[in-house]
Amino acid sequence: MRLRWPALIGILTAGLFLVAFGDRLRLSSPSPHTLRFAHTFTTESERAILDTAVGEFEASHPGIHIQQTILNSEVYQTVGWRLQFRGRQPPDIFFLWDGYKTDYAIAQKWALNLKPYLSAGFADQFVAGTTHEQNGGTWFLPQSVDICSLVWYNRDLFQEHDLKPPKTFEEWIDLCAKLHALNILPLAQGNRDLWPMGNFGAELAGQAIGPDRLNHLFARGVAPAAADLAGLQGLATLRDEGALDLPGVLDPGGIGTLGDIDAKVMFLSGKSAMHILGSWFAADIEDARAKGELKFEVGVFPVPSAVGEQDVMGAVTTGYMVSRQSANPRAAVEFLELLLSPKYQAEFAKLGGISARKDADNFTTNPITREMHEFLLAAPLKVPPPDTAYRPEQAQLFYEICADLLTGKLKIKDAATRWDNGKLALAAKGL
Repeated sequence: MRLRWPALIGILTAGLFLVAFGDRLRLSSPSPHTLRFAHTFTTESERAILDTAVGEFEASHPGIHIQQTILNSEVYQTVGWRLQFRGRQPPDIFFLWDGYKTDYAIAQKWALNLKPYLSAGFADQFVAGTTHEQNGGTWFLPQSVDICSLVWYNRDLFQEHDLKPPKTFEEWIDLCAKLHALNILPLAQGNRDLWPMGNFGAELAGQAIGPDRLNHLFARGVAPAAADLAGLQGLATLRDEGALDLPGVLDPGGIGTLGDIDAKVMFLSGKSAMHILGSWFAADIEDARAKGELKFEVGVFPVPSAVGEQDVMGAVTTGYMVSRQSANPRAAVEFLELLLSPKYQAEFAKLGGISARKDADNFTTNPITREMHEFLLAAPLKVPPPDTAYRPEQAQLFYEICADLLTGKLKIKDAATRWDNGKLALAAKGL
């Protein structure tokens, strides 16, 4: 899940990460009696599941303690996933997004081949393609399949104004115009960290040109045609049609100043009709409902493609790897087998998590979770979020283009030139 970071911001971010890990990054050698577990599950409901799994594991493994390090997703995705391996005590178990990052962890010899430690048949319990198989080894076990961009909406408000979820992008634009005319902010979005709307932009681009051509666009030495980024016109259209701002609620260009958490709060507090975010938002919704903070029913629909375009969905598999330096790899794998068992995967499914297990349909009756399963299965084509599939520098370039289109700093006719020049500059640096 997973970015423009000036030098000062980079230093501050690294500092935050070091504070989170503290002396554990620098002192003492790994111990077989302590498993360090780094992850990004920050909601109370998710942490309650993990705490229960940790408690069960420790009760059945006397003398072994699991020490959780819980990190902000943005910090972890940008620099944290690498920084954790620069100290003397990397985590024994670490959360990661499959794709470029897992390949990098394997290439850097951070990750352990799990195959010798897995119970017979355990990896076969997951949907094909969600475990990371490479060179005869199993390096990654899946926690969930995340849909990167979904449109969450205020069901009560839609019913009040006799509005329905759109089937096409054109219908969505019309819907946003109707909401704006009703003095309702259509979309509360925060893109200060670039990835929220950058991932959305990748899905729009994939719908226009298809996954294979989008993947080719990120290949080194490939110059884009103007049509390759034509799908990003959807970002400018949303902006121009008033979908992203409303007088007195959110100023034009405000999308670039808000963080994704700010936008979540705006939507959950009823200040907008819709919010674009991935499937993990379901856990935030459940938390808000449990605290009595949510005053309306939430609905969800997939990002609609324009008439004549392909049905493409952005998705990524998240999961866990084990450090090659772990002093107790067998215990680390045994904990993952417990955490990824039907018992705990069913608990995550109740929060809206889309399990990669083959038996996931049995886990929940939560209507939103079931809807997301249906969306995922119905979309014939998938594209990954750029910051998990490609080099970070290329993802950053793509995200900056999306951000500048959204704030009016870039016109769609100049997007291909910006992409080409940016790629040439990266190539000159060997990136």
